[in-house]
Amino acid sequence: MIKKLIKGSLARAGLKVSRIPAVGGPPDLDSQVAATLPASECYARFTSACPIFQPWLGYGDFAAAYDGVAVRTLVSPDRCYVLQKFAQATGSLEGDFIECGVFKGGTALLLARTLPPGEKKLWLFDSFEGLPESSRPKGDFYQKGDFNQTSYESVRELLNPFANRLSIRKGWIPESFTGLDGLRFAFAHIDVDLYKPALACCEYIFPRLVQGGVMIFDDYGYPACRGERNAVDLYFSQSKTPVIALPTGQALVIKNTP
Repeated sequence: MIKKLIKGSLARAGLKVSRIPAVGGPPDLDSQVAATLPASECYARFTSACPIFQPWLGYGDFAAAYDGVAVRTLVSPDRCYVLQKFAQATGSLEGDFIECGVFKGGTALLLARTLPPGEKKLWLFDSFEGLPESSRPKGDFYQKGDFNQTSYESVRELLNPFANRLSIRKGWIPESFTGLDGLRFAFAHIDVDLYKPALACCEYIFPRLVQGGVMIFDDYGYPACRGERNAVDLYFSQSKTPVIALPTGQALVIKNTP
């Protein structure tokens, strides 16, 4: 009775009461949330209502690095800011930068602009055909072919000004890692959304990450990418390396051993 009275009063004021789906629950619940809650709304929900300083809204060197990025990525400005700052923080370390999951090249452009002077390279891996086969039992939500609105040619053209400092590997992960055993990495951005490629990225990159190097997983905290989180948690539980979940929905791993 009381609930009806409250709802009626709110309705007369033009307001509606609705249940907010829980995020971060069991895989089946995350799948339900992913199916009913648009990713864009999910990305916006954690944003603080407090007037905190938000340098990703056009302050400092981020503004120049982010110019033209938004139209080529689904990664929000605050997450791009996290990428840029950790790339800068690891720029003096030995090893290259790597991004797995390039899509239209927006975050690759950001990282290319962040490369420090010298010989450090940016390695980019993507099928440019969308996502591979997914695995619902592992927590995957997206399907084969999702995010295929891109091409190798368009990304290569976008990044042409940095052509001498990057390598674009077209193909499926982990096959596209073949022949690159000798590489070392200071910074890695993983945006592959699914369990199997996320696990393959961990298995290939982390052993080659230098001490103090950083891995950032883009969609770790979001319901539609529970498979990615399951893979990351499994891999790093075995190495006893902490996975730091960020308020942006990303996850951060810092290698503290040689």
